[in-house]
Amino acid sequence: TSSGRANRLETGGVVPPILNREQETAVAEIREKLTCGRFTVCLLHGVTGSGKTEVYLNAMAETVRNGGGVLYLVPEISLTAQLEERVRSRFPDYEIAVWHSDIPEAIRRNYWRRIRRGDITIVVGARSALFAPLNNLKLIIVDEEHDDSYKQDDRTRYHGRDAAVMRGKITDPTVVLGSATPALQTCYHARSEKYAYLSLPERIGKRPLPEVEVVSLVDAKDDAGNIPLLSPALVSAISDTLAGGGQTLLFLNRRGFHTFLYCPDCRHVLSCPNCAVSLTYHGETGRLHCHYCDYQTTVLSVCPACGGGRVLRYGFGTERLEQEVKSLFPGATLARMDRDSVARRGRRETILRSLAGREIDILVGTQMITKGHDFPHIHLVGVIAADLSLNVPDFRAAERTFQLLTQVSGRSGRGETPGRVIIQTLNPDHYAVARAQRHDYASFYDDEIALRQALAYPPFSRMIALRLSAMHQEKAKIEIDQLRGKIAEIRERQQAFQRIAVIGPTPSPIEKIRGRYRWQILLKGTQIAPLHDLAREILNLGQNHVLRITADVDPVNFM
Repeated sequence: TSSGRANRLETGGVVPPILNREQETAVAEIREKLTCGRFTVCLLHGVTGSGKTEVYLNAMAETVRNGGGVLYLVPEISLTAQLEERVRSRFPDYEIAVWHSDIPEAIRRNYWRRIRRGDITIVVGARSALFAPLNNLKLIIVDEEHDDSYKQDDRTRYHGRDAAVMRGKITDPTVVLGSATPALQTCYHARSEKYAYLSLPERIGKRPLPEVEVVSLVDAKDDAGNIPLLSPALVSAISDTLAGGGQTLLFLNRRGFHTFLYCPDCRHVLSCPNCAVSLTYHGETGRLHCHYCDYQTTVLSVCPACGGGRVLRYGFGTERLEQEVKSLFPGATLARMDRDSVARRGRRETILRSLAGREIDILVGTQMITKGHDFPHIHLVGVIAADLSLNVPDFRAAERTFQLLTQVSGRSGRGETPGRVIIQTLNPDHYAVARAQRHDYASFYDDEIALRQALAYPPFSRMIALRLSAMHQEKAKIEIDQLRGKIAEIRERQQAFQRIAVIGPTPSPIEKIRGRYRWQILLKGTQIAPLHDLAREILNLGQNHVLRITADVDPVNFM
C-alpha cells in the first residue's frame, strides 16, 4: 500500500542529507503548493552546485508518500544514468521507469502498460517521458528548463518544458522548473508573479563559485599573427591542474577536425551537394562529412571547380582539439565526448563512469559535457571559442551564450578544491561574456530584457516561424512571389492582422538541407490568437505539390 511504502521510504535507501536554510524554504513552499492540489508553476533558480536536485528529491518524497505520481525530466539522455542512480538510491521500494529514445521499444511498451495500470508511479527521462500515462500525476520536475534540447524540431514539434506546463494546466499537478540560468521568458513570468520564485543563491557548504578568467584571443596571437587553439594561459592552467591531480573539461561546440576545405585559386569551398553548408573533415574516418544530412565523400586533392592542385584545410573541431591536447600533454589520459564518439550505444555512459572514477584526466567535448554533471574532481574548465554561439542569426544568441558559459563553468569546483575557468574569446567585452565571468544572472537579465523590450521580442511579443521548403527552387520562387501577394491581401481584409509584423518570405540562414530549398516567414505580434489565425491562413495558402509549409511556435511558457 502507499502508506506501507511511505514507512519504508523513511527507513530504507540512502539517508537524505540535511538541508540548508534556503533548501528548506524551497521544499516548504513546494510542499505547500502540493497540499493545495491546484496547478502551480515554481521556478527554482539556484546557482550551479546549490543543491537543486536535493530539493527535487524531497518534493518527490512528499508526493509519493501521499500516493501521487512524479515525472522528472532532464534535457539530455546522457544525464539519465546519473539521475536514475540517485533516484533509485533514495526510493529503493519503488520501481522507476527510465524513458527516452535510447530505451528499446519493447521495454518502453512494457513500461507504458505498467505505468497506465498504476504499477509504476515515478518516471524519469528526457523530453519524450512527458507523454508517459502516469495516473494521479501530482509533480512534474523540469531540470535545466532553459535547455534547447527540450525542443523537438522534427516530426511532431513541441517544447518539453512548455508542454510540461500545459500538461500541468490540464491535470493540476505542481510543476517545478529548475535552472541556474533560467530562460529569459521563464524568469520574466516569475518576476511578473505568474510563477512562484524559489531561490538557492549559494553553493552547498558555501563553496565558492569558480574563478573565471577571460582571455582575449586577439591578444594571444603568436609572432606570425596566428590565433592559437589553446592560449598560453589555458595551457599553463591545464599543466597546473594535472600536476595537482585534478581533472579538466575542455568545451568546444563544434565537431570534426577541420571545419571546411578551401581552394585559394578560385575561392571554392567544398560543400555538401544536398545542403548549403561546407563539408567537415573528420580525422577518424579520413572523409568529409555533412552534419545535416550525413552525406560523406573522400577528401579531394584537386579542386572540383577549377582543377587547381591546392586544397587547403581551415577551422577546428573537437577532433583537432583532442589531437592538440595529446601533443601538448602526452602523459595525460584523454577522452572525447561528442556525437561521433558516443554514437555506439552505451559509450556515453562508459565515458562518464571513467570520468567519475578519475580514469580520465582531460575530457574534450561539445555541449553534452556542459549539462548537469556533478564530478567533484574537475578543477579546471576551458572554453575554447566562446564566440561560436554569439555569431548566429538569432535574437537569443546572447542568452544562449551566457547560459552555455555559466553552465560549463559550473562543472568546476564542486568538490573541496576551488574551481577555475578560462574562457577564450574574440569579444571579451560582450555583456554575455562579462556577466558570465561574474556569475551575474541578474545583471544579464536586466541587460537582455531591456533589449528585448526595445525591439519588441519575446517576452514582449509572441512569434511564429513558418518554414517553407521545396525540391525545385525556381518553381518555388514563383509560388513564393504569389504567396507574398496573397498574404498582403489577407492582411488588408482583417484589421487584427495589420497589427502583426510579417517578415519574409526570405531565404533561411541555411538555404538548403537534405535536397530541399528553404525560406522562412516570421510573424510577430502581442496577441497569440490573431497570430495563430494568420499562420493558419498562410499554411492553407501554401500547401501544394511544390511548396511545403510547417509552423514553429516560439516557446512562450503558456499560463
